[in-house]
Amino acid sequence: MTTAFSSVMSVSSDRERVKSYYNSINNNQNNSRKAVPLHVIFPWGVAYKTWWGFTVFAAGFTIFFETYEVAFSSGGLAKSGSLIVEIILLTIFILDIIINFNLAYYDENNKIIFNRQCIFKHYIRKMFWVDLIGVIPFYLICLQATGTLGEESQFTQNLGLLQLLKLVRIYRVAYFFSILQYNRKISLISLTLIRNFSAALVWTHVWACIMFFIARESAFGQDTWLGSEEVADMSSFENYVTALYWSVVTFTTVGYGDFSPANPIEQIFGMIYMLLNVVLMVRRCW
Repeated sequence: MTTAFSSVMSVSSDRERVKSYYNSINNNQNNSRKAVPLHVIFPWGVAYKTWWGFTVFAAGFTIFFETYEVAFSSGGLAKSGSLIVEIILLTIFILDIIINFNLAYYDENNKIIFNRQCIFKHYIRKMFWVDLIGVIPFYLICLQATGTLGEESQFTQNLGLLQLLKLVRIYRVAYFFSILQYNRKISLISLTLIRNFSAALVWTHVWACIMFFIARESAFGQDTWLGSEEVADMSSFENYVTALYWSVVTFTTVGYGDFSPANPIEQIFGMIYMLLNVVLMVRRCW
């Protein structure tokens, strides 16, 4: 109880410091905006904040879309819808890189920097390389190089693991919640509930995809947690719901027993999943 109270008081004091910091920026915001050179973007402008929020949403969508594609798609970007979504996401984050090369920033002395050379060096030293990894279409390049674009096969399905490199984009989501932590308009209880629910949703989704991928690698044999008879009668969405159901009941320690790991590999991953769940719960209690 004391620890929780201290944590809340610490966040409250942090919010006060951040509020005074933002106020010092806002007091000079109008004068700073007048000094913005042509084609340099002001970081606290409404237009950029709207765009940044959009990229956060796109990064969150990437987490679900790419992991789902790796586990449940037929591979090779055979479905036109998947290819279109990939192109849209790629376009969004390429545009964001271009914007970041034109985005003013505040240095360690809270002085806003508009110099293009400084902006370039600042972005290169910070998040450029992470953003670059997130936009290089490794999967599409490999499919094109091997002549398997649009081909549904075991090879293209396994090659789809390259799509997981795009998950580096999720740093935006973590940064987003760290900013909300100091927003006085949002209560700490509401923020904690939203953040924890989002984390649990992502966590169970990812492990649902992992377990389905493992069963698929074994061709959904009778020695897998999801046998061929079940898969044959279900659509991709139904397969996903079943995998997510297993993940949720395992995560919540309910464990109905209607689906369970059936071979050594699945059992190892199942144990890893359960142990990680315990670690996460213990960490939340401290």
